[in-house]
Amino acid sequence: MPDHLELPPRARLFHIGIPKSGTTSLQAAARASRADLRRHGVLYPGSDINHRLAVLGFMGRRWGTPGSPPPPREHWDELMAEVEAESKRRVLISHEFASEADDEMAAAFVAELGDRTHVVVTLRSPGALLPSAWQQYVKTGNAMPFDDWLAAVIADPPDTSVTKTFHRRNDQGGVVRRWARAAGAERVTVVVLDRTQPRLLLDTFERLLGVPAGTLSEQELSGFARNRGLTVLESELFRAFNQRIRPHGVSWDVFERVVRSGALARVMDLDEGGSERLAMPAWAAKRAAELGASYAETIEATGVRVIGDLAILGEQVPARDDDVAPPTQVPMDLAAEALAGMYSAAAWRGPFFGEPDRAGEDAEKALRIARVKREASRFTFGEIARLGFWFVGSRLRRLVSRGSSRAPGGDR
Repeated sequence: MPDHLELPPRARLFHIGIPKSGTTSLQAAARASRADLRRHGVLYPGSDINHRLAVLGFMGRRWGTPGSPPPPREHWDELMAEVEAESKRRVLISHEFASEADDEMAAAFVAELGDRTHVVVTLRSPGALLPSAWQQYVKTGNAMPFDDWLAAVIADPPDTSVTKTFHRRNDQGGVVRRWARAAGAERVTVVVLDRTQPRLLLDTFERLLGVPAGTLSEQELSGFARNRGLTVLESELFRAFNQRIRPHGVSWDVFERVVRSGALARVMDLDEGGSERLAMPAWAAKRAAELGASYAETIEATGVRVIGDLAILGEQVPARDDDVAPPTQVPMDLAAEALAGMYSAAAWRGPFFGEPDRAGEDAEKALRIARVKREASRFTFGEIARLGFWFVGSRLRRLVSRGSSRAPGGDR
């Protein structure tokens, strides 16, 4: 690691991911150390674990299933108001969805953050990343089998109609080149994760931010909070579930609350023990290594600062036997835990039957009422009047029909 990494005073460090490259670990450490960072001259704005809503709001990007709206731009404006009010400290902003920015959006981010912007891109070898990436899509509703997905996204050329967000943010060479153009190569740092150096990520950010060693520490998080990977059985359980509900237009709001924050949260907090982890077939492992080596060449040519060994990107991971089929059955205990989490979340009690979330339930009711009002506003007064006359008329017809069917003086 270079001797001198510390950024200039009042620098604005924008960590853009990519996804599944230690982002949750870094963000959890920054949230837990928010007060210590502030004492040491660093602002980690807001109060959440990361700046997802602000980044999505700026990009106009939705999160979740088709039809879910993007967060409002106000989230970004609120973030920037806090950043602009800071006159002395360095600033750390972090969310991995920014890695999806195209050239125009990357330039817009840099223009918003100003000439003190420094961009950090964290990377992981494609061979290690691909299973995690597919599982992440399963966690958000994707139902495509793993091998079919691999055949689409790492084909030459890839099928960019499949999980569209994957391609821009996982073209690691393209991401670094794009942000080097937007911010200048001298203001971009790449950190290559290395499983033999577990502290590399946090140590690098401490040195960039000029804070004492140990300020950012690994946090003990639940499986759901740290977004742990799924086992093979868990992956197939939720993929098959997604396949069954997908044709029925389940809204993202419901999916996020009942499936992600219910069934998935409960299952991911279980001790997965020695359960089998997802592995790629041999052809995919070979192709991933080729892609990683290509990314490394592109990154080196950009002239950005690199922490770690770019050769790691081209490492080939162990592969599974090509003839191993996905499981078609799961243990009853696993299915029962998923159902219990779903039932608990549907009752507004989180994944583990905690105290009812009355505020959340009331918020959903208010949202439903707002949707009804929005739909009703599309009708003209004349249409509403006609609907009213139709309802009254049909009600009278039912009453007349019911009365004529009774015998006079009868007791029915």
